[in-house]
This record gives sequence, structure tokens and C-alpha cells, in this order.
Amino acid sequence: MESKKLQFTSSPGGFRDSIRAYRKYKKDWHARMEVKLAKIEEEIQQAKNNSYFEMV
Repeated sequence: MESKKLQFTSSPGGFRDSIRAYRKYKKDWHARMEVKLAKIEEEIQQAKNNSYFEMV
């Protein structure tokens, strides 16, 4: 019987490292979006308080 040789194309920890990197990216993205949404919310509040803008 012929034995088959198994060869990996990347390091054994590569998959776990990619998952960790994705989770870090996702966490950073959420942090950036929180800042962006807070800024937009602040602009909305300023527009509401400004008499120049009329809410319809």
C-alpha cells in the first residue's frame, strides 16, 4: 500500500493568526464607527439647536 504525504502550504498557526487579526480589525472598525457616529450625532444636535436650520 502506498502512503500519501500531507504537506501544508502555510504554517500550522497561520489560520489562528488570521482569525486573531480579523477579530482585532473588527474591534478597531467598531471603535472607529463609534467615534464617527458620535460625531454625526453631535452635528445633528448642533443643527437642532441652530435657528438657521428648520426641522421639517
